[in-house]
Amino acid sequence: MSDFEDLRRRFRRVGQRRPRPERRMASEPLPRAGLPPGEEVPTPAGTAYRIEALYPLDHEHGRWPLHAALGYEPSLAARVAQQAGLSAIAPSQLAYVDTETTGLAGGAGTLVFLVGVGRFIDGGFRLRQYFLRDPAEETAMLHALVEDLEPAQGFVTFNGQRFDMPLLEMRYVTGLRRRWNLTGMPQLDLLFPARRLWRHRLPDCSLSTLEAELLGVRREARDIAGADIPAIYLDYLRSGRTDGIERIVYHNAQDVLSLVGLAAHVMDRHASDTAGLSEDEALALARWHARLGQQPEAERYYLAALESGDAAIRRQALAGYTMLLKAMGRRGEAIAGWDEWGELAPQDPTPAIELSKYYEWHERDLNRALTWAERAERGLESWPPDWRRRAMHEEIAHRRARLLRKLDRRGAA
Repeated sequence: MSDFEDLRRRFRRVGQRRPRPERRMASEPLPRAGLPPGEEVPTPAGTAYRIEALYPLDHEHGRWPLHAALGYEPSLAARVAQQAGLSAIAPSQLAYVDTETTGLAGGAGTLVFLVGVGRFIDGGFRLRQYFLRDPAEETAMLHALVEDLEPAQGFVTFNGQRFDMPLLEMRYVTGLRRRWNLTGMPQLDLLFPARRLWRHRLPDCSLSTLEAELLGVRREARDIAGADIPAIYLDYLRSGRTDGIERIVYHNAQDVLSLVGLAAHVMDRHASDTAGLSEDEALALARWHARLGQQPEAERYYLAALESGDAAIRRQALAGYTMLLKAMGRRGEAIAGWDEWGELAPQDPTPAIELSKYYEWHERDLNRALTWAERAERGLESWPPDWRRRAMHEEIAHRRARLLRKLDRRGAA
């Protein structure tokens, strides 16, 4: 039994539990009146339903015109996404993809019933949305979708690496017996750089939160919460009611347009002069450059973050910057930072331990090294009595014992 036949059979069983305004035979086509205006696309497997819109390049979706997503260097996208394949792909060759499905868990029983694909073409940005009017049309929809996915050199998504692309890949195996390695194609998944930049500032990093807080997008009242979308589509399959489908199509179109705006915003932040960044963005970019081993860039962003008047941001910047200086062999420059870090976070023994190490091994000042080791130990007093405290206490105790032995030997000499 195919997936869609099983799905329709389950929907019929659900529908039999309560009266419906109109009963349909399973073989009857679902009503199509009331769907958003579109066109039937002929394919070898029948017709698919496609809704199309063309936006001018200067169309503004929130703060950004659509053409802003064309202005970054491919090498920057490759670094941001940590995908080398993007370095050879112009922004205009990427497809912006967002799907709506019958469930968020994925799996073979999850249908992709709406796929939005946006691509830059001559003179504008074309958005095509493929809507599954009936599960029996899935194969036709997959055939039609190839026209937009195949010419793309890569994709821009939001959590597409884990959800949209693996699910589409699975549907092609199930529906067309085609093994299409969509997940292996270059992909700029905006979820990860968004979390990197804004997870500490925003309540969450959902696309709706990002577009409202960063892009200035205000959706119309007809929009619908993403969590409600599967239930509306399943009701459409059971009853044929189409009143919620237009809202789903609107929601999906807005998601695709927000991908374009968010791509522009993410690239702008990663390419920005430090003067154009907030302190928390500078801190996030400093950490990112440090992880990539780009020490001069990391230092520049850490120094920008240290301009913050927010004690929490300054403490985190001091922690990162002093460790960067240590890695660069500039421990003497880190002393003042370790000292301030300890003042801002007296319960954190790390800066005191670093100062103890510095005075023991580089200044050969054992008394000062011992003083800092003892201060590190006092920082543990507010810690809960768990294994972390015991492990840290053992480390510091070992350091103190070694310093005391050294001082004894020095005194005996």
